[in-house]
Amino acid sequence: MEMLRTLMGAPSKTCAHRSAELPAPNGNACEACGSTYSLRMCATCGHVGCCDSQAGDARRHYQQTGHVVMASMPVGSGFVWCYEDDRYVD
Repeated sequence: MEMLRTLMGAPSKTCAHRSAELPAPNGNACEACGSTYSLRMCATCGHVGCCDSQAGDARRHYQQTGHVVMASMPVGSGFVWCYEDDRYVD
């Protein structure tokens, strides 16, 4: 069952990249393009970027910094994603 949930993208408790605490977001808009829609926050440094369906600035931040975990904003009300493992985590 766990394998099926992982294949379907369901949350898994086993992500070695996620720290116990999240930083505060650096703002309420994408730091690169200014979008305020579908924001993602870097779980390492608090950088705020837009999602892939827009300019993809959150993913670009991951590619430039190697910070692999991000949280949807507002933080705590959505999902957490690991780019390296390519899956949702809790």
